[in-house]
Amino acid sequence: MTPWSLIAPPPNPAERESRIQAIEQLPGLYKVAGQGGLVCDTFLVLTPAPVLIDAGSRPGWEQLVSNLKQLGKQIADVRWVIATHGHWDHVDNMARIQREHPRVKFAIHAGDAQFVINNDRVFSCAEPLYNGAKSDPIRVDRLLLDGDTITVGRIKFRILHTPGHTPGSITILAEIAGKKVGFCGDSVTGYFSMTNRSSVIDWEQSMRKLMAEELDLLYAGHRKRPLAGREEIRAYLLKALNAASHKRKQFVREEMYQDLVYSLENP
Repeated sequence: MTPWSLIAPPPNPAERESRIQAIEQLPGLYKVAGQGGLVCDTFLVLTPAPVLIDAGSRPGWEQLVSNLKQLGKQIADVRWVIATHGHWDHVDNMARIQREHPRVKFAIHAGDAQFVINNDRVFSCAEPLYNGAKSDPIRVDRLLLDGDTITVGRIKFRILHTPGHTPGSITILAEIAGKKVGFCGDSVTGYFSMTNRSSVIDWEQSMRKLMAEELDLLYAGHRKRPLAGREEIRAYLLKALNAASHKRKQFVREEMYQDLVYSLENP
């Protein structure tokens, strides 16, 4: 079955407007790609210059291009792509963007940057999670740190470092159409693996940081709809915080970890 977002452009203005409404989240904010676990939810923010939150992966390329076209945009118009983290499903398309449109800039947190520069396929989950999917090195134009801002047009994007899923996972904060919006990628409920440098301690601390932000809308990397309203967002984050705390306690009970603690406490 062909996804709705890959169907040829509608023949009349009314149908075109209907398709735009289907991807519009807020005035100036659009979900332009997303196919479950294989392609992350990718968002376009019109500042009015276009900014992409994550680039997605190659299975979602046509979906991305088609939805930009519906909005009267193309990849070459994009000013910045800001990655929530360096996993394949979130950054893979950036390599193609850079080959075809080298003026488009790419920003990622310093904690994940070297992995995408070196095309570390284990870190990115291209292997084994995505069954050996093709991937390429990505040029990083700006290294991000906690508290950094990127201002494009009339919108300021603030970087909140929320590691745990990966060392360089971030939540991108912005005020859009009068709403305090966060794009957290997989920071809250993402795949957890020591092979990918996940940290349960960081995850727990990051949930506390996010809870302090009091957001109106929170967009995660693989959800059909955003978390809306402070009560729903807080409940979602609290559930993740409890999961992180539970996993940390599991690690404490592991024999190897207990031996390490004992050796440190009894030199």
